[in-house]
Amino acid sequence: MTLPILAMTNLIIDDLWLADGTHHPATLGGAVVYAATAAAFWWPEVAMITGVGSDLEKVTRGRLRDFGLRTEGEIVRDKHTIQSRLVYFEDGERTETPAYGPDHFAGMELTPDEIPAALLPAAGTYIFRNLWPEFWASYETRRGDLGTTLWELQGDVAEIRHWPAIRAILPSVDIFSLNLTEARGILGIDDPDAILRELNRAGARTVVLRMGGEGALIGDAHRQLRLRPPPTPVIDVTGGGNAFCGGFLAGWCLKPGDLEHAARCAAASAARALAQYGPANPRERAGLAALAATTEIDRREASPALSFNETSSR
Repeated sequence: MTLPILAMTNLIIDDLWLADGTHHPATLGGAVVYAATAAAFWWPEVAMITGVGSDLEKVTRGRLRDFGLRTEGEIVRDKHTIQSRLVYFEDGERTETPAYGPDHFAGMELTPDEIPAALLPAAGTYIFRNLWPEFWASYETRRGDLGTTLWELQGDVAEIRHWPAIRAILPSVDIFSLNLTEARGILGIDDPDAILRELNRAGARTVVLRMGGEGALIGDAHRQLRLRPPPTPVIDVTGGGNAFCGGFLAGWCLKPGDLEHAARCAAASAARALAQYGPANPRERAGLAALAATTEIDRREASPALSFNETSSR
């Protein structure tokens, strides 16, 4: 029996407004959907662990079921599913406003103790989370059931004052992912290579440092990769980082410890997510292997004396 990969965070229905005034109402969103669908490109059993409303089928118009995800982890917590107004600006920044207010949003949050027994043990678990103490206390009690864990840092704690608390959690997760802006915020370091080394020294076993259109740096104490994404169109950047993480976790679970394989799965999953509005359907796999294969990756042994521009491309 194949153990499932779990994606644990909020499901959100986005009322999406682009900088040019284009409106995409009732768009499936939230990190959990992007990560789960990305993982499902590669792994046969994937479930979301997320609080939902009793109106889920109505507000999603049944589209969620097209993805073939397991449903046991959709825990009804309210009559309303989270909905947010997401507005992008010309400079790339955005605002996000919960339709039912912050208290409703917070009330939908789940802890690992609430994962249904039918989904455990898991092959791997994706977590998009800040420093909520109740979550991490629950995480410690269920850690043995969660398989390989990937923690994608939630950006609201990406400040240097939170670094001690973030550092304390790092040894308990297998893979730590954040974007370059967040990394600079928590460490006060600008150089991506130096950031990667510092996170490894701080206890992060494997680091996925996402750099948007520039790709990603990925490494552990012994190996490092520089990834450049495949040349594909970018229609909407929403959820790209979440999809990258979901694909990386699935690739890792398929070939444990193989950084390059996980990186290629991540890049292909993210490319598919960025090529449309809303998450990509994981049942539509045509072209996925080609995206993974055309992802450019430079490899080297971890060394503070070298930089990625001194290596040759494969």
